[in-house]
This record gives sequence, structure tokens and C-alpha cells, in this order.
Amino acid sequence: MSANRSSRFSSILVIMVLLLSIAYSAMFTVDERELAVVLEFGKPIHSIDTPGLYFRIPMIQSVRRLPRTQQFWANSPNDLLVDLPTKDGKKIEVSVWAIWRITDAEQFVKVMRTVENAEQQVRQRVRAGIRDVITSYDLSEVVRSSDRELSYSFGLENLPEAEEGDADGTATDMTQVGEQATIRVGRELIMDEIRQKIEAQLASGDLAGEELSNQRGIELVDVGISNIGFVESVRRAAFERLKAFMDAIAARYQNEGEQRKQEIINETQAEVEKILGEGEEQSKRLRGTVEAEIIEAYAEAIRETGDFFAFQRTLEVYEKSLTGDTKLILTTDSDLLRMLKSAVGGAAPQESDEAP
Repeated sequence: MSANRSSRFSSILVIMVLLLSIAYSAMFTVDERELAVVLEFGKPIHSIDTPGLYFRIPMIQSVRRLPRTQQFWANSPNDLLVDLPTKDGKKIEVSVWAIWRITDAEQFVKVMRTVENAEQQVRQRVRAGIRDVITSYDLSEVVRSSDRELSYSFGLENLPEAEEGDADGTATDMTQVGEQATIRVGRELIMDEIRQKIEAQLASGDLAGEELSNQRGIELVDVGISNIGFVESVRRAAFERLKAFMDAIAARYQNEGEQRKQEIINETQAEVEKILGEGEEQSKRLRGTVEAEIIEAYAEAIRETGDFFAFQRTLEVYEKSLTGDTKLILTTDSDLLRMLKSAVGGAAPQESDEAP
């Protein structure tokens, strides 16, 4: 009797465990970051977009969970839009990004199946939309929103006006520096056009011509361009052109600097020569005045001390003339004889009218 009870209790316990396992497997939750789709034998039957506790039929129905949050896609460096020609013939490379989200989980599972497939579809539509729209506008329209004056100028805002007929073409290049492009559409309106084009493609058929009713259950939130640059060959050519242009400007400034330098040197030399000439003239005038005063003072001194000066000069001459071997013959009317006689106390000889 006890064995039957034990066997019955074990059976009931096993059944309860099985029922609990089935009940547990039949329950599932959906949080606020998820969308869920209930599949019956792999076919979606209904979607769940409200967080909470839900039930399914075990072994028959399964649940596919999808992200409710916005998804971000950006092209990799190896996935750039290269050699993209603008309307004015500029070849550029473009980096793009897009934000998208799932709006209809059931339709998404029917058409897109996986998030990876949806991201691939977004990638194709974004690249195609960017390519179709950008090629219809000039580069200035793509990179600028208005035709306001640019706030940067490479320091070329005060360039001297180029003379006509420059042999190196500098005049033509300089006149192009200050030109402002006329913006009729602008970057913001172009991005709106790209966004509308991609939204329409994602909501309707694909590029091969799907029916309009075959929606994908996703929508584009936003799209943008993270970088626009010239392709390598154009970038190199533009750099060389800008380098040549800056070299021409530098040469022009250098020539003007040399010319101004020579003008300053000439003006300085002229000023120095003028100052030297005026100084020399003033020096000669002062020197002449001083020499005239010296001569006048010398003459005045001679006039005042003429006899003594003559006597002193005579003595100097005699001193230099009379040496130990000198023989001197003096007449009676010689000044020297009279001077010698007076020096020794003798009477001076009388002057005679006769010659010695």
C-alpha cells in the first residue's frame, strides 16, 4: 500500500515539474529596449511593442527579439564614396553616416529577417541617395549653406592689386581669391533632399523596383556627411596649385620689399649726404672764421712787437748761420756789427756813405 502511494506521489511530482517547465517556457518578458515578434513554425503572426510579461505556445511558437533603440551606421575608411563627381566637375570622396530604427517588428521580420540585413539595406540606400543628389549640385552648394563672406582668408585680404599683363599669371589667380560663390540651395536643403530620397526608398520598393506595398518596417531617423574631401590626385594637384599661388604672392611681396628697401636706403643716403654737406659747409665756415681771427691776432701781435720780433728773428738766423768754422766779413754799417759792439760796450761805428 505504501509502495503504491510512493509511486503515485512520484508521478504527481513529475507531472507538476513538467507542467511548471511548460508554463515557464511559455512565459517571456519584453523590456523597454526591445521589440518582440512571435513566430509560429518560423512565420511571424504578431508583434509586441509594449514591455511586459507574455505567453507563447511551447514547441510551436518562438520569440524573435529586436532592438527598439536607434541604430547608428557609419561607413568604414575602406567604404568611402570615392571619385564622386559634382556638377561642376570636382571629384570628391565622402564619408557618410545614418541613424535608423525599427518601426514595425512583424514587417521587419517578414522582409528584412535580421538587423544585419537591415543595416545593409540602409547602407545601400544611403550611398545611392548621396551619390544621386550630390552629383546634381556644384561643390560650393554641397559644402556651404549660404553665400556669406568667408571668415578666413589665408591672410590674403590685403593683397596688392595685380598689374595687368603679369607674365606668370599671378594677376588672374589673385583676382579669383576674393570671389564668392552664389549659393542657391545650400548644404542644409541638399541634406533634406537626400534624407527624403532615402526615406522614400526604405519605405517603398528597392532599387530594382519592388512594389510600394512591400515595406521593410524600418525608417530613417537622420543621415549626414561626416567628411568631404578631394580625391588624392585632385588634392595633390590643388595643393600644388595653392603652393604655386602662395609662392607667387611671396615673390610679389619680396619684390615690393626689396623695392621699398632700396627706396629707404636711397632716402637715407640722401639724408646722410645732406647732413654731411651741411656739416662740412659749417665746418669750413667756422674754420675760415677761426683762421681769419688767428691771422688777425698774429698780425696785431706783429704790429705791436715788430722791432722785437725782427730782432728775435735776426738772432735766430744768425744762430743758425754762424757755426765754429764760419768766417764773416762785416762792413761798418752792418747791423750785426753795431749789435756786437753795443754788446761789448764799444761805440757803434758811424754809418758811411761810401761802400766798403
